[in-house]
Amino acid sequence: MIKHDQQIHVHNAIILELTIRTLERDKKHMDNLKASFAFKAWIEKELKNLTRDLRDVSRTLGMHGMKVMEGTKDIDEYFVAYTVKTRGNDEELRYSKVALRNKVNEEVKMRLGLEYDKER
Repeated sequence: MIKHDQQIHVHNAIILELTIRTLERDKKHMDNLKASFAFKAWIEKELKNLTRDLRDVSRTLGMHGMKVMEGTKDIDEYFVAYTVKTRGNDEELRYSKVALRNKVNEEVKMRLGLEYDKER
């Protein structure tokens, strides 16, 4: 059984990974903007910060003998499952796709310095 504080780290790892993927995808679509150089520079800086933060969270999980496995399993159109390897067994955590998307949006807003919902 994953403890609450460990589950928070697992959740952070998932959100950071999804935020990295989102920014990498968005970066590919910036060429048509007049100020694309500025946005790309910001995205590159944030990708470095996100990668560092994800590495730190992954290291913390590793110290607890845990790892969030890449590759998710779609349960249906509304939910997705992540496998967390722990010492001795694997656990599957289910997340709402809408909730994950909203959390990633809040993470991006936070990193932009915009007003965001701290409760999400």
